[in-house]
Amino acid sequence: MKLLKFLIPLLLVGVCSGFSLNALLGGNAEEAAAQPALEKVEDLVEEEEAEEEADEEEEEEEEEEEDEEEEEEEEEAEEEEETEALEEEDEEEEEEEVEDEEEEDEEEEEDEELDVVALEEEDEEEDERRRLATCTRPSN
Repeated sequence: MKLLKFLIPLLLVGVCSGFSLNALLGGNAEEAAAQPALEKVEDLVEEEEAEEEADEEEEEEEEEEEDEEEEEEEEEAEEEEETEALEEEDEEEEEEEVEDEEEEDEEEEEDEELDVVALEEEDEEEDERRRLATCTRPSN
């Protein structure tokens, strides 16, 4: 009974104060066993973090590539628009040149017709002069 009276307060002190027999008996065995497990967990956490960072980098690279592709597509679209605009301008210039040439051709034709008419009139005048000259010549 005396022994129980002595053990009860000792157990009470051990439970309340966090006192353990493992610390007295070389309790490092539990810590030594926990240390490799803790290192494994830390390694796993580091691997997961590294994988997440790699995934994030890949996503960023993909986004950058998509952005570059979109920029290239926009540049190509702008170039196509510029090309179309230049082609339209060229077509308009060609149409204007054709119209100008047609107008010049028409003017030349009109000038030729006027020249022909003028020559015909001159020929008619010469014919009349000749008729008049033949009519007015004194007969011998």
